[in-house]
Amino acid sequence: MTEQEHQQFVSWLYCLPEHKIKEILEKYSAYFENAPEGDAVQHTELSGRIERILDGIENSPGFKMIEENPNRDKIVQLWKYTAAAVALLLISSAAFLFFKQGAGVQKMQLARKVEHIVPGSNKAVLTLADGKSIVLSGTANGRLAQQNTFGIDKLKDGELAYTKTHETSNSGSVPAGYNTLTTPRGGKYTVTLPDGTKVWLNAGTTLKFPAVFAGSERVVDLSGEAYFEVSKNKLKPFIVNMNHTQIKVLGTHFNVMAYADEPAIQTTLLEGSVRVSDGKASRLITPGQQAVVNSGIAVVDADIDQVMAWKNGNFAFNNERIHTVMNKISRWYDVDIEYRGKVTQEEFVGVVPRSKNLSDVLHTLQLTGLVHFKIEERRIIVME
Repeated sequence: MTEQEHQQFVSWLYCLPEHKIKEILEKYSAYFENAPEGDAVQHTELSGRIERILDGIENSPGFKMIEENPNRDKIVQLWKYTAAAVALLLISSAAFLFFKQGAGVQKMQLARKVEHIVPGSNKAVLTLADGKSIVLSGTANGRLAQQNTFGIDKLKDGELAYTKTHETSNSGSVPAGYNTLTTPRGGKYTVTLPDGTKVWLNAGTTLKFPAVFAGSERVVDLSGEAYFEVSKNKLKPFIVNMNHTQIKVLGTHFNVMAYADEPAIQTTLLEGSVRVSDGKASRLITPGQQAVVNSGIAVVDADIDQVMAWKNGNFAFNNERIHTVMNKISRWYDVDIEYRGKVTQEEFVGVVPRSKNLSDVLHTLQLTGLVHFKIEERRIIVME
């Protein structure tokens, strides 16, 4: 392992929750309990490798970084769990996002032209009900427009709010129709709607909402991915419409992933309750559950850390195949993806900060030895 790779390991370690490391360790330890006899030699070799990893921890540069940390003992124990988990994953069906011994991995030599492909940032366009468009990334903070008794304010870079005022717009009542907030690929934004609901938009997302929530319901349309913290109002339900699927709540926190290029719409509940309908059936989910809509509605236990990783500044891959991984990368870095030849069907597990440049993220993926990349302008070619 090179010094650079070791430092990547240290950075990754601080990102991964302790319970995740223990889950990985338990999962792949169980594999060996039921492994065929032919794996016995491989298991013996692996055990020796684990011991060498653990023996080398206290003499490693990364260990010196935490000697003065008040939580040193806990971190050291966590590190040991991690080392074992890494070794177990080397021969598993999941590709751990760090390294894979014996796979003949060479350090990825990306073209210099990829170095300028930086991560996404706060970018969005607000289109008002009257058709006027405002590019938010190039606009100063402050009042952007007035709609009836609501002022539209850019609070800071990346955050927009509809604020109740005593003023009225010069044109009188707001035209019928919706305002639209759109984040491009490589963009994200946050908006507080006229009812006080706060919405975080991921890259490649469109949220349509009325300038004023009139009537007996609060209805918005969504494509893409967003996290909602809905303002409570028992007399006026909050409804999210997306591609023949509807979410109905009174006041709650939930994440919705509804990209057109993904096979299913996923609604994950963090707080309160949500009813998900697809026109044929409906299901009520509780905190910690996820409704998956794809030719019916399935309710499963959610991996909250994985679902909320994008909002918290990370890519989190939990047994995800390369197409799903690259979809996330494509949206955040505004790049196109092309697949050539046979590509791996192995699954990827790990956490990578979304603040990394594209070259760093691709290098981390390539260290698994399961996938390689070629860069042509803003196109990533994925190969085995």
